This record gives sequence, structure tokens and C-alpha cells, in this order.
Amino acid sequence: MSEPTRPVPTQIGPDGNVTARVTMSPTANNVRAEVHAPPDHAIPIIFVPGIMGSPLLATGANARIMGNDNRWAWFPDDIKGWMVGVTKWKSYTSLSPIERKQLLDPQLTRALSDPQDADLKMVRKFVSMIPPEEARNRGWGSVSLDSYGSILDFLEVHLRYILTSEGKPFPGIVADTVSTWGELKGYSPLKVEGLKVAAEFRYPVYAVGYNWLNSNSQAADYLAGRIQAVLERCRNELGVKCQHGVILVTHSMGGLVARMCAKRNPNLIQGVVHGVQPAIGAATAYRRVRAGWEDIAGAVGLGGTGQKIMPVFANAAGPLELLPNQRYGTGWLRVTCNGRELFQLPAGPDPYTQIYLKKKAWWRLMDAAWINPIGNLSPATLVSAWSNYEKMLGQAKSFHSALGNYYHPNSFVHYGADSNHQAFNRVTWKLSPGVIPSHKPGLPATPAPTPSREHAIALRLRSENHEGRVWMINDLSEQQMINQYGVGIIHNTLGDGYSADIQEQDQAGDGTVPAHAAEDAAEQAVFAARMTGYDHQGSYKNRNVQNLTLYSILRIGATAKKLSA
Repeated sequence: MSEPTRPVPTQIGPDGNVTARVTMSPTANNVRAEVHAPPDHAIPIIFVPGIMGSPLLATGANARIMGNDNRWAWFPDDIKGWMVGVTKWKSYTSLSPIERKQLLDPQLTRALSDPQDADLKMVRKFVSMIPPEEARNRGWGSVSLDSYGSILDFLEVHLRYILTSEGKPFPGIVADTVSTWGELKGYSPLKVEGLKVAAEFRYPVYAVGYNWLNSNSQAADYLAGRIQAVLERCRNELGVKCQHGVILVTHSMGGLVARMCAKRNPNLIQGVVHGVQPAIGAATAYRRVRAGWEDIAGAVGLGGTGQKIMPVFANAAGPLELLPNQRYGTGWLRVTCNGRELFQLPAGPDPYTQIYLKKKAWWRLMDAAWINPIGNLSPATLVSAWSNYEKMLGQAKSFHSALGNYYHPNSFVHYGADSNHQAFNRVTWKLSPGVIPSHKPGLPATPAPTPSREHAIALRLRSENHEGRVWMINDLSEQQMINQYGVGIIHNTLGDGYSADIQEQDQAGDGTVPAHAAEDAAEQAVFAARMTGYDHQGSYKNRNVQNLTLYSILRIGATAKKLSA
């Protein structure tokens, strides 16, 4: 008769290896400790964050903008100190537009590439499932742990135990909340047979932050290098076989990075789990450049006016790659007046020349004077600033073209389509005519007529507040018959004044990415979930999203195939 046993849980040690603690007992105690050795094959999980989801180090004099003891160009986890300044005399929030541009210069910043780069205090604050030393070795400190620490912990603890010794799923492996996940495409329940295959692998959880100011094309190559380093570490330091590549879990813009990485390196990636990806761009990006963040938290922390967003955005290819691209569709920028639609842009698959490269149009994206807002700008400085912007936009366009409609064939997708978290599918400017002085003394002025499409497009920008309102003048002369107090008069449109305001969000989403922008990925996915209940930045803190991500990883693991070296 076999002796009874008691299971002994395993932990991850400071060096990343699996350990177990067993207490000695008297020989009379015939209950033996039972320790299950982990599988000798591994498929590492690598989390890829979204824009602003990776802390960045300042590599030049730009560090001193925040104080002599500062080393950060971007450090979102220190919300009270570095970001908002409750505990510091200077903060990112307090920086002027030119200081923001200088601090977040793509040429003077880098991602956290060494474990020692990470802030140990923040790692200890947000990480609980592995030792802080190993968390840094896994790259957890290279991403915003305030946003992503909970999903990293969740995946680490749940993927460590998939089946019990009796061959049954561990608690939490098979979620009982599928009915709350939303509208599902391609769902099939996890079965024990599939879980047995998935349980043949370890799934150590890593994270790779990247310099989100550079083009996602560069970030994709950086990610590929980090993947190879992770696989080498698993083989050499943890002593496991890695013949199945990695599984990428992405947030927002990280999905664009992962897609390009997978396109260039299919032999490295077993599958991809995409969350809230602006797959074809998001019109929200246009709105934020012109008018600042639309919500209070974003406005306070990141900038409530376009003057604070534009200097960073215009000089960095990565942010520009979040703009609606050639696959977004036509007519997403529209102008209305008195209930009539006057025009829509772009008219075809080219928002770059029709919108983004327009210097003087009142509905343009960029104001040349705020690309490099150093004060009194000379003509040469304006030309240089615009030239650099054109260069960055060219990189963005090239990235969009090279990525095209590619998705890894084993993609799993989840995104927000919540009417309580509206986003900008289209950006609408509502045009308001000025007034025409009365032709009779003593009578008040009357509203100017609704302009024609030609006149509306050609209005000359007079001024704007960079918060979503502009004022224009009509430079086109046209004789119009108008009714003023029952009397028909001839009115010349030359000099008519107008104002326009950006309207509110128009489509269900996650507050940042509209459903339209994410559905492109869902159409090509093995599995897709159209969800509610969370905002964009906090999506991976949502328990439904966490359970769905676990489900997606196990689905990928259950069908994993060896990849060529």
C-alpha cells in the first residue's frame, strides 16, 4: 500500500528557478511531501504595452529639465511625484510645451533595457507573485506597473498551475464568467484534453517596454531582439527547452508593434493576444492633437490643450502612427453647419496629404508654430520644424504601408464597445456662421448664411484656442441673395466670420479606441470578444479581461506547434 502524500506548492526563486520549501518531520510521520516538477518545455509570455506604457530614460541634458536628480524622460508610475508633482517641486504636468518637446526627444530617450534600469521601489510596490529581483530580470519594471502589474501577477500565478495531480483544472483556470465577456466570435470551451496539452509547457511571464516615441517599426525590431534574449535565458539559466517561440499579449499600440514583429519574425511567435488595439488608427489621436485630452484625468496629467500635445506628437513617429491610416476609411473628418453636412475628408485612402500635411487649412492637424514652440519663430525655424514633422509623418506612413492588413494567423482579440465609454470614430467640427450687420439703422444683425462646400473648405483660419474651437474668415467673394427681416438683399460673402467647435465622441468604444478601429483585428482573429465595462488604459485591470486573456493563452498553448529556428 502506498504511503499518503501531501502536496507542496512551488515558488519562483530570486534567480527565476522553481523552488519548494519542505519541512523535516519525524520518521513516524509517514505522510510524504509531494513536489511536482514543472514541465521541461516553456512558451514564455511576453507583455507588450501601449503608448506611454513604458517608462523612458533621459539620455542627455534633457534629464535636467525635471531637476538635477532626475533620470526619467517618462515615469508614469510615480503619479503623485514625477507626473503631477504633489511630492516634488517640479513635475511633468508643470512643464511648458517646449520643455515637453525637449524632455521627450526620441533621440535623447531610451527604453529600459537592463534589469537595473527599473525602479526597484515601484517593482516592490506593484509586484507580489514573484521576487522583485526576478521581476526586474523578466522586464516587469520596463512597463508601467500601475497599469499592467495586476495582469502580470494574474497570468504568472494562474499559468503556473493548470491541472491538479488528479488531472482536473485548477480553480480559476476555467472561468465561470464567460457569459459576462460580451459578444464572442470563435469561442469554444476549454476541455481537459486541450488543457493537458497546454499543461506540458511552462509559461514564464515577461514584459518588454520599448521607446514609444520611435516608429513602431523600430520597436518591432527591438521586441524581436528581446524575444530572442528571453528564449536564450530560459534555455541557459532556467534549463528548459524553448522550441515553440513565445506568446505575445499586447495593449493598445503594442498590438501594432507585435504585428510588425510577427510579420518579420514568424519563427519566434506562437500566437498573439491583442487588447484594445487601434488596429487601423483612431480618430481620437487627431482630436487630442487639436484640442488636448478630452477627459479630466488626461487633461490634468498629459495636457488639456493641443499646445501641450502637439510638440511631442509632431516630433515622434510612434504617436503619429496612431492616427487613422490609409485603411481607416473615408470621411472620418467632417464639417456640419445648421444641420447640414458641408464636407468630409479624406475623400480616398490618403489622409496624409488631404489632412495631415495641410499647413494652413483651418481643419489641419498640425500648427507649424507649435511643432517647436520656442517663442518668436523665424521663418527658417518654422520651415525646419515643418520639415522634421514631414519626416516623422513619412515614417508613420511607411509603417502603415508596410504593416498593411497583416495579423498573426493565431490572433486572439478583445476590445471595448461600451456606450458608457464613447470614443471618436469620426471627428465632427460644427460650424457656426457669424452675423451680418442690418441694412437698416436700429435693427440687430442677422446670422450669416450657411457657406457652400467650397467656401467652408477654403475658410481662412484666424485664431484658435487649441481646445477645440477655431475662428475663421471667408476670403472668397460671392454675391448671395439673403432674406433679412423679410427683405431680400444682395450680400457679399467676402469677410464673413465663422467659428467651429469639435463635437463629442460619437461611437461606443473604450474612451480612446472606437469599436470601428478595433474591429479590423477582430475580423481576422481566431477568437474575438466585443466587451463592455472598462476604459482604455485600465482594460487589463478588469477581471473579465484577465480571465479572457488566460483563456486565450491556454487555447494557443493547447495547439502549440514547434517553430523553425
